[in-house]
Amino acid sequence: MKKILFGIIALIILIGGSGFAWYKVTYGGGTYYVQITKDGKEKQETANGKKFSRFTYNIDSYQKDGKEKKVEFTAGHNLRKEAYLKLTVNSVKGVTSWEEVKKAEVPKEALKKLNNNS
Repeated sequence: MKKILFGIIALIILIGGSGFAWYKVTYGGGTYYVQITKDGKEKQETANGKKFSRFTYNIDSYQKDGKEKKVEFTAGHNLRKEAYLKLTVNSVKGVTSWEEVKKAEVPKEALKKLNNNS
């Protein structure tokens, strides 16, 4: 009975670990920071017969150590100027997520680089 229970637990750990690894590869990535200084480029799109706008941003982003990377991402609305964003950048898919953060949450080296570019 103990061997069966051990086998089941090992199988659950193996499947869970594989799922976590897949998720990290697919959606995970490095953290970069940007500051929005201009409007995004608006593009009209249609889905299910409804028109909507997407705003594209091509911008330099910085990791906490100041390492730079040019990124492109979209938003469903024009983002607030002077807003700081924290991006998750996947090496294959590019920017997979973003969220607005306070200036105090941006690491010092990244903030220094962002302020030099303003």
